[in-house]
Amino acid sequence: MKKIIIVASFVFLNFLSYSQTIVPCKTDELYLEAVKLNPELIKAKDEATQIGLNFAPQLRKKGVVRYIPVVFHVIHKNGLENISQTQVNDAIRILNEDFRKLAGTNGGTSTDPSAADMEYEFRLAQFDPNGQPSNGVNRVYSIGTDNAGNSHKGLSYWDARKYFNVWVVSNIADNDPNSTILGYAQFPFQINSNTSTDGIMCRADQLGIIEVASVGQAGRTVTHEAGHWLGLYHPFQNGCVGTTASTCASQGDEVCDTPPVASATNGCPNSRNSCTETNDKADLIKNYMDYANGNCMDMFTAGQKTKVDGQMAFYRSNVYSTNNLSAAGLNSNGTYRTLTAASRKAPYSFNFSSSLAGTGWRLENYMSPGDSGWQYNASFSGNDGVVGCMASMNLQNWRTNVRNAFSSPDLDISALSSPRLTFQIAYSKRTTASGDRLRVFISNSYGRSEVLLRTITATEMETGSPSTSSFTPASNQWKKYSIDLSAYKSYTNCRIRFELQSLRGNNIYIDDFAITEPTSLEDLLKSTLKFNAYPNPANSKCNFVFELETPQTITILLKDLQGRLVKEILDQRLNAGPNEVETSLEGLPANLYIIELQAESGRFLHKLMIE
Repeated sequence: MKKIIIVASFVFLNFLSYSQTIVPCKTDELYLEAVKLNPELIKAKDEATQIGLNFAPQLRKKGVVRYIPVVFHVIHKNGLENISQTQVNDAIRILNEDFRKLAGTNGGTSTDPSAADMEYEFRLAQFDPNGQPSNGVNRVYSIGTDNAGNSHKGLSYWDARKYFNVWVVSNIADNDPNSTILGYAQFPFQINSNTSTDGIMCRADQLGIIEVASVGQAGRTVTHEAGHWLGLYHPFQNGCVGTTASTCASQGDEVCDTPPVASATNGCPNSRNSCTETNDKADLIKNYMDYANGNCMDMFTAGQKTKVDGQMAFYRSNVYSTNNLSAAGLNSNGTYRTLTAASRKAPYSFNFSSSLAGTGWRLENYMSPGDSGWQYNASFSGNDGVVGCMASMNLQNWRTNVRNAFSSPDLDISALSSPRLTFQIAYSKRTTASGDRLRVFISNSYGRSEVLLRTITATEMETGSPSTSSFTPASNQWKKYSIDLSAYKSYTNCRIRFELQSLRGNNIYIDDFAITEPTSLEDLLKSTLKFNAYPNPANSKCNFVFELETPQTITILLKDLQGRLVKEILDQRLNAGPNEVETSLEGLPANLYIIELQAESGRFLHKLMIE
């Protein structure tokens, strides 16, 4: 097996720039290195070839899907390689689209008559090897994320006979300092001799197509390496061999409906015929196991499916067995097992009056583990007057797009008829151009899959004036937020996650978390309308944002504490959907005021401080 390389003519990786030789896959090289250490692998490979020659396709009927539990081991040193759960989920999405030839996706567009639905699907594991809840991602801090290889897989490993291990690293070691490896895998026949390193390893920028992922390979480095893990070789394996009907199943890639290829495909040519064989056919340029551009790839073949079925049935049958799927938290049809309801029940509140130890709250500081990430802070408090809150000393972050988060305990909120999330924020910009964003997510699956509840911009959550000095909130520099959770009231494992995306802002504080029933019809209406006023405290102007389910007339009045009208802000029929109204506060004395909003379904009051 020879080293196949493609020289990159452009830089396509987002978080690590370089101008080097790109090696899409190092699987063949590492297999040869393993043979040097264990020559018995040659016999194992020959055995695998015989399995391919003797395998009866009828072992699996059409329509029977095999499900594979997956764990992503993210090896990182708090850099961009510490990818988000969302990016991991995007990688799984592409993997399943490709292996299932789903209509409307790249894999579903192939018109080649040999293109096949592989009928394999991948699922993030819901339980770890000890039966503990998991989101299918295990994060480990280690400098081994640079120049990573098999020796670093021991940092995080789950039994390869039960899980598909995917190691995610910053970059992969190579003897050539001028080359960049995108990924590599182990073949099924290596499972017995190389069990502890079984799986695939990929650069973090090769997973999915969002966030820090490269768009150049379209997420298909993972598809390619998963193909190896399932038992497939490159179509250019050993060049133009296996050219006859009697040799195509035992030479080259050992698949008869993939024509032999002289060398790896580069780019996405319209046509190519690099070998001459019996019943000569053009190269399958778009096959996932070649090296075409990721956006060019769109097919596995029926012969590749047959080969994979034989390899998996012989070497990896336990991984998709009913018992193993159940242990990983999956039903035999690929759905997730129903989770036991969380022991903590709503209504639930937490005012951060003590440290997080033993409370179920979790820090998820992906890129700032020290003081600039989220930490419990015993120096400040929200409007409740109880000292203690969550704080991110964001002013210290000199990088942009730094992601840090923390999440609530898992909560059973199913007893609430109209659950509502409330919390308080204190925040200041560094400059007027600061663009920090706080994103609030909800999950019912240990964080494996999430719904974005709300994105709160820097301007919207600002409670203090922009400053290059460290912002510390006064008691009147807090803003309360309310989010209706009625759409999620069936959740028995509700987890709320707060993620700050730092874009050169100042410090941020969060306090007084609660999931409860609305205490009044006014509170319910305010929650339903997703109403907010910002900035609050305000100075020369204030914005009012709300969302209407139907067109209706909205009246907004500004009153003093004695109920006297100070200003009519709005009296207008508005369309359904998000609405935002800006009003000038010029000339109004500094004081506490009352905003009165009248909708067709009711009215509520909201406090506004003018400084």
